[in-house]
Amino acid sequence: MKFKDNINLHLLIIVILSLTVRFAAGFIVGHGYEPQTWEYEKLARSLLDKGTFSMNYREYGEYKALLGPGYPFLTFFVYKIFGINHMIMLIVQFLLMTLFSVSIYGIAWMFFRKGGIALIAGVLSVLHPGLIYYSSANLHEFNLYMPLFYGTILTCILACKTNEWKYFILFGFLGGTAVLTRATVLPVLVLCMAFCAIFPFEGMGTKNVLKASAALLLLVLINLPWVIRNYEHFHQFVFSQTNKWEAFWIGNNPNSSGGQYRTDGTGVLSLKGAEMQKKIDANVNNEIAVEDIFRDYTFKYAKENPENFIKGLFRKGFYFWWFYPQTGLFYPKIYLVAYKILYVFLLLLTAIGLYMCNKEKLWCVEMLFPLFLIFGIWGVHTMNFSEMRHRWTVEPVLLIFASVSIFFLAEKIYQYFLVRKQPFSHPIIQQSLK
Repeated sequence: MKFKDNINLHLLIIVILSLTVRFAAGFIVGHGYEPQTWEYEKLARSLLDKGTFSMNYREYGEYKALLGPGYPFLTFFVYKIFGINHMIMLIVQFLLMTLFSVSIYGIAWMFFRKGGIALIAGVLSVLHPGLIYYSSANLHEFNLYMPLFYGTILTCILACKTNEWKYFILFGFLGGTAVLTRATVLPVLVLCMAFCAIFPFEGMGTKNVLKASAALLLLVLINLPWVIRNYEHFHQFVFSQTNKWEAFWIGNNPNSSGGQYRTDGTGVLSLKGAEMQKKIDANVNNEIAVEDIFRDYTFKYAKENPENFIKGLFRKGFYFWWFYPQTGLFYPKIYLVAYKILYVFLLLLTAIGLYMCNKEKLWCVEMLFPLFLIFGIWGVHTMNFSEMRHRWTVEPVLLIFASVSIFFLAEKIYQYFLVRKQPFSHPIIQQSLK
């Protein structure tokens, strides 16, 4: 049976497995479908109750552009239609993360043209423990930007391979929504479209300058209303959100650990100097001024301590791919041990998968697009700060290459037992008997 005959079956397996696993996890680790909520919930309720996108944030007072509007507005629309119902939001997240796994399946198929590899990649993305936990026990924007990121990468590949308008338009729509959710992906998407527009590699159609430009224009137009709204509030350009400088300071200050917490469990934000805290207190309810304080102190630290600043960048760059000393402070130790074992195993399978790609000549130029995503996300969190969940954003790319090693290993095992079961059917044995 050929791969094309199995597409529907493969997708059915992924969909059923994804939903089954998440409904089970939502009950077990989500305390009976009672997920933890974050700032997105407060913003959605503010939209419901007051019609404003605002909330009190830490000791800084009211913020009107704390986060990108993507996930809070999704939550708002769901609550507007169905009432405030966390179970409905969980189901929405389950469906979104199922689409994410379908996108991983599609990307793996476009890379390798092997249904077995694509199916393994899709199943691995379903079974990733961190992704299961975040979609089943938290109402979090992670569950929106993951399907948007990888859906956008898939449509970029399809656009370049087919040169069809519909995929460029879909890229613009998904990319624009992804930027509304997490603006740090914007440089990645611009780079992907620039590459698609300028370089007509074999199998990727002709130059697509017009279509790529239209896709990026649509992306900008989708974000334009939010930019206009921010300008009306702040009388200055704010593309997405205002707390980016706070994130920059967390990762770059004299007490920085690279993450939000130090090894003793102390929050880095609680270690602001007295002078800095006094300035913040004097600017309560002025988020632009507060963020400017974080920016100024970060640049001051980098200027006065360039060596420590650069060392911090290297430390964050390394620990993005490994585990900070403070990783797992607020989880049972067994969780961290189990995840470390799985992660090391994933790295090993990924390395073998990369070797097999080279041996079997499976490389293709489309692999650059998720590579752009990896380096983009890695770069952002090397400059700011990173937690383990940030690496989960790019681990699906590792899962795709790990699926290559699993596929070829399974193929070798199958062939071995097939020969043992039917020893005289093997071509080498038949030749020797002639």
